[in-house]
Amino acid sequence: MIWTATQDTLPPVPPARRLDPAPEGLAEVVELTVAHLDSHAHTVEEFERSLDGLVRQAHRDRHPLARALATALEHRYAEDEIEAHRLAGVDVVAASLLWRVPGYSLKPAYVRRPRGHEECAQGGLELVIAARVREIGYTLMSKEPLPFLLATPTWDTGALDAAELVERLVEYRRWGVRPGPADFGQALLRVRRDDSATGAAAKAAARLGTAEGVRLAAWLGPDGEPGTALRRVVEPDPRTHRAWERIGSAVPQVTFLTGERPAVQREFPEAFHWLGRPHAGFTQCYHWHDGHPVRAAVLPEDRNAQAAWLLPHVTLAATAGDHGGAWMLPHLARLGGPAAPALHAAVAAGLGGRYVESRRPAVEALLVLAARGELDAPLLGRELAAMTALGTVKPNRLADAARSAAAAGAHATLWTVLAEVLAALLPSVRGAGEVLAVAAACAERCGAVGPVPDGVAAVAARRGSSRLVAEARRLSVALTGGSDQAGAPC
Repeated sequence: MIWTATQDTLPPVPPARRLDPAPEGLAEVVELTVAHLDSHAHTVEEFERSLDGLVRQAHRDRHPLARALATALEHRYAEDEIEAHRLAGVDVVAASLLWRVPGYSLKPAYVRRPRGHEECAQGGLELVIAARVREIGYTLMSKEPLPFLLATPTWDTGALDAAELVERLVEYRRWGVRPGPADFGQALLRVRRDDSATGAAAKAAARLGTAEGVRLAAWLGPDGEPGTALRRVVEPDPRTHRAWERIGSAVPQVTFLTGERPAVQREFPEAFHWLGRPHAGFTQCYHWHDGHPVRAAVLPEDRNAQAAWLLPHVTLAATAGDHGGAWMLPHLARLGGPAAPALHAAVAAGLGGRYVESRRPAVEALLVLAARGELDAPLLGRELAAMTALGTVKPNRLADAARSAAAAGAHATLWTVLAEVLAALLPSVRGAGEVLAVAAACAERCGAVGPVPDGVAAVAARRGSSRLVAEARRLSVALTGGSDQAGAPC
């Protein structure tokens, strides 16, 4: 159906911000590194500028850097020797510069998931980060450290402009150095593919005459296309998460199976291979909120895959006494790549969270996508309708989330979303009156005019004055421009 309505007035979304270059002075590099290591809210900017700053400074003169770090981090590494798997992130690089990490533990063969963490998508992203920082640490312990890193992002989301990567490869050729496999692999995963310069960058990469140039040119073509995600409805296995035990029974769930990426499995280091395999989402997660932007920046241009892997964990917030993974949704909404069905499904599941705190991030993600012009409101509505029919999303929780989004100015968006949901609720689903009330209020506020949905018209024609009937009549009047003739043309 088609309705006319006024445009929403939505809260502005800050655009992606270009990262500052790594600091050049020794004191500034050490200060940034220490501040990052002491912080509990790691940002992509702090993490990446610290790494690149350490690499650049070590290439200029490693010994003064090591002395300055030893003084600044005097009490951080109490042991004389710490195996790399006991450290994470920038700590691996700093400890390597101080010769506190045995070189063998930095080798790719020792980068593996902790036992029991196979069902955690965040752990898989952490594995890629571990491979890269250990590679950096191992290189810094060699006689020929790299002049700078290839994968340092252009933007604070983690995205890297293709033309900038080409320029870095030109500099590597001039220096006569070969990229680290993990750093180059991470750079490829971060390359933006949707800007006007992609075609020119692919041609420039092909002209470099190096193996990395050929790979980048192919990656900017079909090799780098994200895998497709196949929507499915599955019966959950109660053994996959103890939360199911707390609710007694499970309901069918919407999930997405992400497709294979042969180039990732064929050409990237082993720690990256899981990214190229099919996955149906993950219900278990062993990571807290801190640091999730850094992990999400492993795939900053494929938010759909990350949403697909996150969806079962978000669903727990709607179906169990668990806050789930909805807290990541606003950040995923700000990343790049298509805003495809899996992302919309994750937002839909988040809007049905059992607790207000679980629903709030999904509302924020909805507003971000709408403000960026990336929200497919009918698609979100259809996902909500499907999840309502399955029992995943309860009408009263959806109504509360919708009221919050409408209060932020998304009246037209919410009306379009809820119009798709009403057919799944009417005529008799418990709680339908609450959703109908929000839909009517949104239609009034945005001046929506058009055909009255069949289910609404049928309820409005009933006798009586129940809330359901009253709200159906209210919505009918709003859509017919004040006429009491339900179903009149717009």
